[in-house]
Amino acid sequence: MLKRLVAMILLTLAAGCSANQAAPDGVSGQGTEQVSEGGEKPAHHGDGGFRNLYLSEDYEPSTLAFLQARFFGDMNWPDAPQDYQVFWQATDPALVQQPAPQPQATLIGHSTVLLQYQGMNILTDPIFSQRASPFSFAGPQRYTQPSLALNELPEIDVVVISHNHYDHLDVESVAALGNNPLWLVPLGLKDWLQRQGIEHVRELDWWQSHTVGGVQIQALPSQHWSKRTLFDTNKSLWASWAFRWPGFTAWFGGDTGYNPVQFKEIGEALGQVDLAMIPIGAYEPRWFMKYHHVNPADAVEIFKDINAREAFGIHWNTFVLTAETIDEPPQALAAALQLQQIDAQRFQAMNIGATWRANDSLQLTRAQRPGSATLPD
Repeated sequence: MLKRLVAMILLTLAAGCSANQAAPDGVSGQGTEQVSEGGEKPAHHGDGGFRNLYLSEDYEPSTLAFLQARFFGDMNWPDAPQDYQVFWQATDPALVQQPAPQPQATLIGHSTVLLQYQGMNILTDPIFSQRASPFSFAGPQRYTQPSLALNELPEIDVVVISHNHYDHLDVESVAALGNNPLWLVPLGLKDWLQRQGIEHVRELDWWQSHTVGGVQIQALPSQHWSKRTLFDTNKSLWASWAFRWPGFTAWFGGDTGYNPVQFKEIGEALGQVDLAMIPIGAYEPRWFMKYHHVNPADAVEIFKDINAREAFGIHWNTFVLTAETIDEPPQALAAALQLQQIDAQRFQAMNIGATWRANDSLQLTRAQRPGSATLPD
């Protein structure tokens, strides 16, 4: 009974499960996040927190119903495999210590990606711990190890955080990386990082950007939520991120549900995305997860909306967070791409540990890009 109680608490706190909350008053896909006139706060700023704008009117997922189905119903939940090596490979440390001249991105595990270009080393949502949990003894346990250890990383210049769930903001990894990198976070997370001893941190709202080392890094919308304790639901913001060098643009989705508005806005703003890192896992059952976690079919819609040339999947093959089988995301992604008649080489369920590298055809000048004017900080 105690084990079940702890697990139920974890499912509501950790690993990105959706909360039971009503749709924002008066919001059913109307309005825009980008407009803030006459000193009014942006539309995604609620009273004392933040909110999604493009959830349908039937948005009432029940956490209680989910927990009942999970623990007392007939929902099939995969067991964490032991030493799972399919879709995993070790990364050669030399590959990241001496990166190629062209842009490259290494999937270390879950949503942790090392993005490298022009001397910059950028790390996304670092989690190197064995559990995505507030507890060391319980919670989702890692079944594939990081493809690189912390001491095998190059010197990290920037860390970006998408939101505060335990599988994306890991206290042990934060402590290990320390104050050497610049931490870029959505609104509301600076105080938490400072409590962990991190002072080299900057908060950004959606559409704000910061330039460092020749790359413009911009916080962009996503459809998700935040919660780290029982009392802080949506007190901090969630975000996707764009990385814009002259001639190369990457986008990191973090964790998100799909809507037909925000990602098209991102595509229009960026013009074209050379590399997209899009979540493809942790999406079943759909009646509960669809509002905040895309499935592979939704991921393909995001791929199209943001005008991505190439992509690889993140947020899978690391923790058992939801009800789909371990090997389902790459199969579902292949089926979705075939249905949309998109070349499967353009959007891959890349192995953890593999490194994506831009080929020469992607090296376009910024002047060749529609909608690619530099945005002010």
